[in-house]
Amino acid sequence: MATEIIKITAQIVISHASMSELSPTELVDEIKDVYNVLASLEGGAVIPEAMVPGKAPKAEVVKKPSIPLKDIVTQKHVTCLECGKKMKTLKTHLRKSHKLTAKDYCQMYGLDPKKYPLVCGEYSKQRSKMAKDRGFGVKGTHHKAKA
Repeated sequence: MATEIIKITAQIVISHASMSELSPTELVDEIKDVYNVLASLEGGAVIPEAMVPGKAPKAEVVKKPSIPLKDIVTQKHVTCLECGKKMKTLKTHLRKSHKLTAKDYCQMYGLDPKKYPLVCGEYSKQRSKMAKDRGFGVKGTHHKAKA
């Protein structure tokens, strides 16, 4: 039965390692963790609280972007580092498609939000102009938005 657990462990770890970068130490730790959980499940043992999905503390692993950093934000688009899509704004896409907040996304890739905004330059200028045309941002005035 131990060989069956080893086979399943290998399949799980191979699947996970193909989707994310792991250091050799992290890979060994993952193999041990997966094997221990599968072995404990076979024996009817309860999974330790730290092993329950969603309960473990988040690891501070920074993913390496698949495209050069200079190409992430341009005047016409912003590229999503998770899937490679090019869009004018990423915040909603990240939340809906990848279940990520802007903060989590920036931390995941080690990006400075001031250097790498989630909105392309063209769209940002367009929204700024629209707000100024409506009178927003002018000191001493209390304009209400026109309906």
